[in-house]
Amino acid sequence: MSYERLPESVATLYAELLDQAVQAEAEAVAQRLPPPGSFVPKRVKGNTYWYLQRTVAGRKEQRYLGPESPALLGWMEGVRESRGERASDERRRSELVEMLAAGGALREQAPAGRVLQALAEAGVFRLGAVLVGTRAFLSYGNMLGVRFQERSLRTEDVDIAQDPRVAVALASGQASADVPSVLEDADRSFFGVPGLDPRQPSTSFKVRGRDLRVDFLTPRRGAAGDEPIPLPRLGVAAQPLPFLDYLLEETEQAVILYGSGVLATVPNPARFALHKLWVASQRPAAQQARARKDRLQASALVELLLDDRPRDLRRAWEAVPAKRRPYVRAAIDRLEPALRREVHEVVERLW
Repeated sequence: MSYERLPESVATLYAELLDQAVQAEAEAVAQRLPPPGSFVPKRVKGNTYWYLQRTVAGRKEQRYLGPESPALLGWMEGVRESRGERASDERRRSELVEMLAAGGALREQAPAGRVLQALAEAGVFRLGAVLVGTRAFLSYGNMLGVRFQERSLRTEDVDIAQDPRVAVALASGQASADVPSVLEDADRSFFGVPGLDPRQPSTSFKVRGRDLRVDFLTPRRGAAGDEPIPLPRLGVAAQPLPFLDYLLEETEQAVILYGSGVLATVPNPARFALHKLWVASQRPAAQQARARKDRLQASALVELLLDDRPRDLRRAWEAVPAKRRPYVRAAIDRLEPALRREVHEVVERLW
């Protein structure tokens, strides 16, 4: 078996953390709270002016709020009270994260966790972005109450996908996010990775001297080429990939175990599994190590879902476009012998 069950108490704690994270997100959107920081006064020629001060990547930044007035002082006091309540809620969520990790749930590593937290706080998931790749796979273990084998988890990549043609209801009034600035705030060492054509915008950002990398992806439709496609709501360009729309059509919310919990959007697990099989079959010979990891993740999810949620897999298979189905089936047949036997045992009911 490619996974081990977590205690039932862990599943209960995860559900509680997810509920609290969703509620906190809704409250933040409804209140349109200012970014964290402290209120700092400045005296100029006998008058007092107020600023919101915060530290970003080791630098102090100030945002002008206005001259002192009863209305501004009242507003700042209300913000302080609200922050006190939010701080209490965050402490409770942080405690839940610690309890989950102690119970065997998988905690996100700090470098990727900081990036995901920064992106979530900037509203990228509210803007229709979806966490894909291995970091999404990591979230499924906690979501489904299991811990996957470590051999299928190794990566420092963070993959973010968005379909710019899908309209998103923006209850907060937020129209866009400046993702390059968000990444720079999370780590000053981030830089845009040049593409094969230096005239084209970068679709990847990397931390100098480390393996941490953030890639942006989007569906490729029709006969469109491989040129980067702008994602205006995120302020970046993305690499177009075929069959990615299948992955983004059905999504769920997941909470990443980092800090007080990071609320993210991830693909439906069953669709993720079948998509991974197809991706593995399409990788060139030079990427066989990645293809093997794709197969490991797919087979682990297929095995788990057929045990616990077989209808999810059947619906996911039925949603695969007819022209893609032969490739997904062929992908299973091209697994190495041990994996092929394991996957055939658990997916044969799909056909």
